[in-house]
Amino acid sequence: MTNFAALLTADPAAYGETAGTATIVQTEADTWSAAYALATDPATRTTPTVQAKDVAKFNAAATARPVAIRIRDNAAVTNQQRADLGLTIVKTVPTPIPAPTSFPQLAMIAATPLEHRLRYTDSENPAGKAKPFGVIGVEIWRSVGTVEATDPAQAFYDETVTKAPFTSTFSGDDVGKVCTYFARYTTKAGPGGKAQKGPWSSALNVFVI
Repeated sequence: MTNFAALLTADPAAYGETAGTATIVQTEADTWSAAYALATDPATRTTPTVQAKDVAKFNAAATARPVAIRIRDNAAVTNQQRADLGLTIVKTVPTPIPAPTSFPQLAMIAATPLEHRLRYTDSENPAGKAKPFGVIGVEIWRSVGTVEATDPAQAFYDETVTKAPFTSTFSGDDVGKVCTYFARYTTKAGPGGKAQKGPWSSALNVFVI
């Protein structure tokens, strides 16, 4: 607050503000500084001085905050000036999320009537539980038929799961058939605002009972 007020008072026009605004901010900053000194000095620290410090802090923040927001959003103010004032520099260009390079490895936990319980681990970190950076879920694709599928193109999208283990369910018509699972990671957004997809997992074949 002291730094913010001092720089603003020294050259308010450089930040798109007026001398009057700078004076108001400086006054509140000085009031808070004096109140803080009294509240933290053992010789003058009392309940009233602590309360006065809290009030002065609230007033100083309430006065400086809208000024800081205006300066932060002022296109004529440089990032170096914002940094000098101690303001947050807002990113204007989001960092693209890269496409995943690893894939989820599927494994069967249990097959019960009309239900499969599965889990997944990362191909590059099979001992951990975390998904790769930027990944928000695992797309589950499956093919249910009398023969095993050999390619993800033969499967249909089923769901996107975010936690393991997860459950996949079937209808009575699927009993005795084989379900082939494929999986891949998906991100929330990437270049151009589009979700990025990772490579496919290997196939996992499980009979429906």
